[in-house]
Amino acid sequence: MARVSDTPRFTASLVDRHWLAPGILELRLTRPVEIDFIPGQFMRFAMDGYERDYTLVSTPDAETIDFCVAVVDGGRFSGDILRADIGTPFQLTGPHGHFVFQGPANPAVFVATGTGVAPFVAFCRSGVNAGLLLHGVDTPDRLIYREIFQSALREYIPCISGPFENRDSVENAFSGRVTHYLEQQLTPGPYDFYLCGRGGMIRDVTALIDEQFSDSRLFIESYD
Repeated sequence: MARVSDTPRFTASLVDRHWLAPGILELRLTRPVEIDFIPGQFMRFAMDGYERDYTLVSTPDAETIDFCVAVVDGGRFSGDILRADIGTPFQLTGPHGHFVFQGPANPAVFVATGTGVAPFVAFCRSGVNAGLLLHGVDTPDRLIYREIFQSALREYIPCISGPFENRDSVENAFSGRVTHYLEQQLTPGPYDFYLCGRGGMIRDVTALIDEQFSDSRLFIESYD
């Protein structure tokens, strides 16, 4: 975790939180009037001398600011969020980041693992609909925001790397990692790739893009 910077802060209070999947919460806070953001950006939470970044999943015109939060065993931030009472104030800075939709220069391919889908939720809720989203998870119960992606996007492919019994229960499911889908299923050509997730996935997909889709544009948000 980074030390707290001197960036101006806002105060936002807890309105609601609910479970999206095992170990994943959606957090809803009051919206300070000064905050204006672009879908895909994140806010920085400051607690006890440290900072943690969480991506906004709400739209710029929403009355609240909402976040997708992975709850980590023993985690300083997620533990405090899990225990907080309604009305608890949080100190924020931002918005931060440049992982925003750049427009349809090439067909858009969104690639995410786990809670890395958060910026794509904000994209979809704000009207982006012309993309393919690959969401890599180990089990189907971690396919958060599936209904939003199915209704908003041209194509949504859950990439499930672990074993699961009822494959017909997950529409368009692909058995394997997001890299396997790109290698085996994506038609050659130039794309705008948006990658969000852990560094290992980012590195693997970036190498694959260099090999097979070299004329493409690449936009990255790493959670490491």
